[in-house]
Amino acid sequence: MTEEKKKNSLFQDMIKPVLVLLIIAAVVAALLAFVHNITEPIIAENSRIAAEKARMEVLPDADAFTEIPYEAEQFNITSAYKANNGCGYVFTSANKGYGGDVVVTVGLDANGTIVGIKADVSTETSGVGSKAGDEKYLSNYMGISGSDDNIDTISGATYSSSAVKTGVASVLEAFEALK
Repeated sequence: MTEEKKKNSLFQDMIKPVLVLLIIAAVVAALLAFVHNITEPIIAENSRIAAEKARMEVLPDADAFTEIPYEAEQFNITSAYKANNGCGYVFTSANKGYGGDVVVTVGLDANGTIVGIKADVSTETSGVGSKAGDEKYLSNYMGISGSDDNIDTISGATYSSSAVKTGVASVLEAFEALK
């Protein structure tokens, strides 16, 4: 085999496939970045709308909300809002369940009594852990202020219902510190 054929064979067998893969990877990465830049503001706006809707669901007497400062690490709170008309507060807490984070949104009246609660258990096992998000279980928390010690966890869904219970306890603790 001549020297020219060896170089040509080396290019065809080794270098050309690597260059083709690099070009394909660069094009795909550029397309992914382009799509990300287009969808990022849309996703952020949809998340904001969903959070506002959740706040209105747990505190329906509110006209609008203003975010209030909070100490996330101290109280395990992911957001805190005060109703502009003074009817209450809405806190959100995320705690580890069985399948992922269980996000609990709690509406409190001006005195700190739970008037609404919503739990996102979409990451939990359907039919088992998802029971922690059922209205039947969440209604146990309605009217509570100060402590939720008398609420039992759900048999078979201990991680999920404990995440809800921990979230509610965090909210009540944060409210007490806010007063």
